Amino acid sequence: MENVGAACSEHDLVAERHRCERWFVRRGLPHLIHDYSASADVLTRAAPFLALVVFIEFFFVFGDRWTGWAQAAVFVVGLAAMAGVVVLVNLLRGRRLWQLPDRFGIWEVLAYLVLGAVFAGLGSSDSVIVDAAFAAGLNAVLLVSAYVVTSWGLLPMVRWSVGQLWRQVGQVMTLLAKSLPILLVFSAFIFLNAEMWQVANDFTLPFFGMIAALLVAVGALFVIISVRRLAVDMARFSSWADVRARCADTPIASLVPADDSPAPDSPPLGRRARFNVSLLLFVAQSIQIALVAVIVTCFYVLFGVFTVRESTLLQWTTLSQLTWEDSWVVSLPLWSGELLFSRQLVLVAAFIGLFSGLQFAVSVVLDSSYRSEFAEDMTDELREALAVRAVYHRTLVANTP
Repeated sequence: MENVGAACSEHDLVAERHRCERWFVRRGLPHLIHDYSASADVLTRAAPFLALVVFIEFFFVFGDRWTGWAQAAVFVVGLAAMAGVVVLVNLLRGRRLWQLPDRFGIWEVLAYLVLGAVFAGLGSSDSVIVDAAFAAGLNAVLLVSAYVVTSWGLLPMVRWSVGQLWRQVGQVMTLLAKSLPILLVFSAFIFLNAEMWQVANDFTLPFFGMIAALLVAVGALFVIISVRRLAVDMARFSSWADVRARCADTPIASLVPADDSPAPDSPPLGRRARFNVSLLLFVAQSIQIALVAVIVTCFYVLFGVFTVRESTLLQWTTLSQLTWEDSWVVSLPLWSGELLFSRQLVLVAAFIGLFSGLQFAVSVVLDSSYRSEFAEDMTDELREALAVRAVYHRTLVANTP
């Protein structure tokens, strides 16, 4: 063991390793964990959710088919089925009869799928086979969803990104102010254009949703380009002094090797780890760009409420009258006039907000000053995680089983 590792017992190092790996998960970077496994790491973390699903499905046995003592008997059969499946899986795995699973493999997956089907079949009031198959299919969908969410740490990833967002609201507003002159010229022309209001009036919500999805997809493409640039070479460190400065507020701050130790040489990021890093940056940037779009949308909704009168809206849209059923019209008397809120106003403001978010995403990708200001805090946080990974591999992975 090296200088730091030798000062700790193997038990302490294992505990530190588990603590460090939990830190990766909380940062939305579970694939930085060495030998990250679907059976030992992913599905075991999803097990509480899957157990909750099975517990809820147990109440399927209380169907309309059974009443009185027959229903009590079905309840007992359901409990016996649950206990029997658990015991059988543990026997197949060589575990104690009632031991919680330490690995989640094919037998655990089959048990999860079968239990839901059994409960649905016992309580079925129609076709037993159809209800059982539906329950098994639903469980399969939930299993895949839980695997994806848990494997990539999507929930902690979003939580981390939102935390970054709150810390960077001032920065986002500053960057928005920098682009505001061009943004206002572009967006004011659209907002005061009668044809835009007529288009918004003719739009049904499904068609507007398709246009919004197209603009979001184009913006996402630009964010992906930006993320690929940001993720390059962030896992490389020239010295342990650089690593130590970035690990000051992390669980492994006391485990950083001395400055005269061999230079950091943690293994290159694997394909899944690179994707995990890129996904984290993508989610964080997408949330921040969405904030810009929401701010612009809210601004134009408020601006339109105060500036667009009913007569103007009727003229722009060729409508004969405004009704709640067609236009969601809400009017509020104020100072011998009235403030007007309408569906057309919401759609025009949302359209401008989407284009503003797209323009902002393009600026972040193409303008180096925007990119450095906008992504600096995010890359610092990610660089910290990769510095922790360097210590994790040198001190903990190398010295623990």
